[in-house]
Amino acid sequence: MKLKISHRTLYEYSNLVFAEPHHLYFYPSQRNYFKLRDFRIHVDPAPSGLAFRLDAENNPFHQCWFNFQIEKLEISIEMEVETFALNPFDFLVEEDPHKDHQTALQLYLGKVDLNSKLVAWITEIRELSGGNMVTFLSYLVKEINADWEHNERYAENVLPPNVCFEQRSGSCRDLSWMMIQMLRQLNIPARFVSGYAFNPGLKEGHELHAWVEAWVPGGGWIGLDPSAGLLAMENYIPACSSYKPENTLPVQGSYRGDSMANLTFEVRIEEI
Repeated sequence: MKLKISHRTLYEYSNLVFAEPHHLYFYPSQRNYFKLRDFRIHVDPAPSGLAFRLDAENNPFHQCWFNFQIEKLEISIEMEVETFALNPFDFLVEEDPHKDHQTALQLYLGKVDLNSKLVAWITEIRELSGGNMVTFLSYLVKEINADWEHNERYAENVLPPNVCFEQRSGSCRDLSWMMIQMLRQLNIPARFVSGYAFNPGLKEGHELHAWVEAWVPGGGWIGLDPSAGLLAMENYIPACSSYKPENTLPVQGSYRGDSMANLTFEVRIEEI
């Protein structure tokens, strides 16, 4: 399958501002089930510098800076990817032969305080799955999808897991962060992923999406989408992954100046 992804982001400022260096997370992260055939990025106004870099968690990004004041910041990207059929169960769970992995994975085990109801719920789910890691992950993602309503919410911050648990609803970002904390409660490393998801069954609604990756010894990082109740397949194109959600925002930066900022964006994904 070949996909064309177009993403336009526009910040408009009420007055001229001086933009601090910005990090732009649009270039897809490497996975073995797709190839990037073409990628183009355009920034308006033309920046003083645009450099392609890797961050501390190995995510590709463009560092963008300006030596002058701006009244808008518009980022447009177009990419074409070719995806290949993915069997998400094509691995063997094994004892981790590299004990030093545990040191590297500590970032992805960071916990927040969870209420007793949430802890009891995730503990019961693990017991019902019979202790098999793959069965547990598959069961958990389906249970969250069945018991929580998925809605659209474009606020920058995610809901605290306890709030999402109690209200039984949340955006893809909220459900993903709640699931991550459930997994970490059971000492399973998990990270937050943002990117693009293509649903060929929808005429519209292809958009920025968030999901989860859990670390399974032998299998590596396994993608899970609690919003859909599925393991992440070849139609998921990640742009950034991190131990905390705010690190995965597509545009990261600040500005100096007495001004209000208005954000609009548009995402289109089509099969070609």
